[in-house]
Parts: sequence; C-alpha cells; structure tokens
Amino acid sequence: MRQSQKLEALGQLTGGVAHDFNNLLMAVLGNLELAEKRVDSDPKTVRLIRGAMDGARRGASLTQRLLAFARQQELEVRPVDLAALVDGMLDLLKRSVGSTIDIRTEFEGTVPPVLADANQVELALLNLAVNARDAMPEGGTVVIGLRSFEDYRPADELPAGCYVCLSVSDSGTGMDEATLQRAVDPFFSTKELGKGTGLGLSMIHGLALQLGGALRLSSKLGEGTSAEFWLPATSVTVKEVIMAPSQESCKTSTPLSILVVDDDALIAMSTVDMLEDLGHMPIEANSPSDALAVARSDVKIDLMITDYSMPQMNGAELAREILVIRPGLPIVVATGYADLPPGAGINLPRLSKPYTQQQLASQISTLFAVVS
Repeated sequence: MRQSQKLEALGQLTGGVAHDFNNLLMAVLGNLELAEKRVDSDPKTVRLIRGAMDGARRGASLTQRLLAFARQQELEVRPVDLAALVDGMLDLLKRSVGSTIDIRTEFEGTVPPVLADANQVELALLNLAVNARDAMPEGGTVVIGLRSFEDYRPADELPAGCYVCLSVSDSGTGMDEATLQRAVDPFFSTKELGKGTGLGLSMIHGLALQLGGALRLSSKLGEGTSAEFWLPATSVTVKEVIMAPSQESCKTSTPLSILVVDDDALIAMSTVDMLEDLGHMPIEANSPSDALAVARSDVKIDLMITDYSMPQMNGAELAREILVIRPGLPIVVATGYADLPPGAGINLPRLSKPYTQQQLASQISTLFAVVS
C-alpha cells in the first residue's frame, strides 16, 4: 500500500512538472519553427535553429515519457493489428540491437486487434528491445511473441476479458528479485551513468495501465528476462490510417478571426504568430475575463482556441460561458493532459501541447471541414 501511494504521489508530481515543461516547449518550438522560415538565406543560422529544434523535440519526447508514467499523456486510441505492427518494425529493431543479437518472432495463430495508440506501442516495443540488447553484451536471442486470450480471468488487477499479450524475452543476464521489484520505478536504472534515464519501463507500465492493460515482468539472474505487455482485444476492424494533410492543404480558403486564450503570455504570443503566418487574424486574450470581454463585444470571432489550466476558470468553464454568449462557436481546448479532470462536463476538440504549426493548421482545417 505504501509503495502504491508513493508511486501515485510521484505520478501526480511528475505529471505536473511535465505539463509545465510542455508549456515551455510549446513556446520554444513554435518560435523556432517560425524563425526557420525567415532565415533560409543563411545556412549556418538554419543549422543552429534546427539543432535547437532537435533538442526541444528531445525534451518533448522526455515529457511524453514522464506523462506516460503519470498516465496523463494524450493517446490516439484505435484498433491496432499488433502482428502487422511488429512485422513493420523488424528492420528497425534489428538495426537497433545490432548484428550480434538474433531477433525471432513467435505468433500463436490469428491475433485479434487491440485498442491502443500505435505510435506509443511502437515506442514501448523499441524500449523493450533495447533493454534486452543491453542485457546481452555478448550477444544472444530476443523472442517477440504474440498470443491472445479469450475470456481471460487473471489473478492480478486486470479485469476479466479478452486480451492480447505482446512479449519480449531475452537470454541475457536477468535480474535478481530485489532489482525486479524496482524495475518499473521511475528513474531507477541498472545501466551506468549516462546510459539510460530510468524511464523506459515506467513509461511502458504507465502506458499499459492507461490503455486498460498491464506490464508483467519475470526474470531470473543469469537466465534472462521476459516482459509481457497486455492489452485489451477488440472486435472492431482495423481501418487504413489516413495520412495527415500537408500544411498547404490545411490552409483554409478565407482568413479566420481566431480568439486565442492562454494565461501564459509566451504561449499566447507563439500561437498568435503561427496563426498570423497561416494567414488568419488572431485576437489575444491572456485571461478568461479578457476572453469574455471580447466575446461580449462586437468583434467577429470564427473560432476560439483556449488553454485548459488557467486561473479564475478553466478552459471547459470558459467554453460554457462563451457558448452562452455566442452559441455554436467552434472551440478547441489546448492541453498537455490526456484526460480532462472529472467533472469537466464538456466534449470539445483538443490540441495536444506542445503542438506545431502544422498540427495547429490541421486542427483548424479539420474543424471547419466538419462545420462546413
């Protein structure tokens, strides 16, 4: 119970810190993206900006791991064919583990789709493969398995149901019982300094819980380790993924008057600049009261983009007030959290922080395609 409470407290703290970092990275990435467009004639400056953007993206990747541990990351859950996903990753996995390690697959018959975020599952599988590689410095074998369970009634915290188990087993050094018990703790790592963040397994553990599944580890010292990633199965047919439209196709035919609400001036300024670059006419409001004042005025508003976590009132509360004043106004909530807190009581399109100009343009284009 104490261990569970400790992890829950760490998750809340980690999620809060990651959310704040997402806000900072939002401002950094947005401004760098716009700056890159304006210095095409200076190759050295372009290189410096791209280096800064790469660093910021690595920071965004780290915050996603932190949010995964805290079970607060934004997920795009849809039916996923795990067999096809693994087959599509084999070349990448083989390059990642090196030539001294043999990767084999063992799939048990036809495996049903699972409800998951394909990108996050790919990241989890890559993390497990890299961990297996590090446990076999002299080389060895990694076996990626897939098997399904109908009407499964587990003995642990998983509810009864249909599941698919994605397993990664190695023939490496293994772990003793004490190490195994701490394996999913955030920032715990058996790797030497600078070789790991200690967030890989905790990220996978948090992802599994967020998707309604579980991560199970078994290991014996000198006999290798097996990691099982359990995910709920679904009978929904897997559909083809639609590629995101290009930035040019995301531009709306006419400029829109867009109310941008964020109590963080840096983020508001970055979003305003991105919208202006897309040809829109943004109106900046740095508080819910400012936004309400604009809504009550005669200013034309085609769309409102609002942060969720703000003083005075949150984004959902602001949206309800705005819709009373301007019924039918399209509203997008920008947030770094996966789920709005209980009681938010409003279902709005969401933009995940930190977002790029392309993602912003795509959200606007999608929304107005639906509206029209």
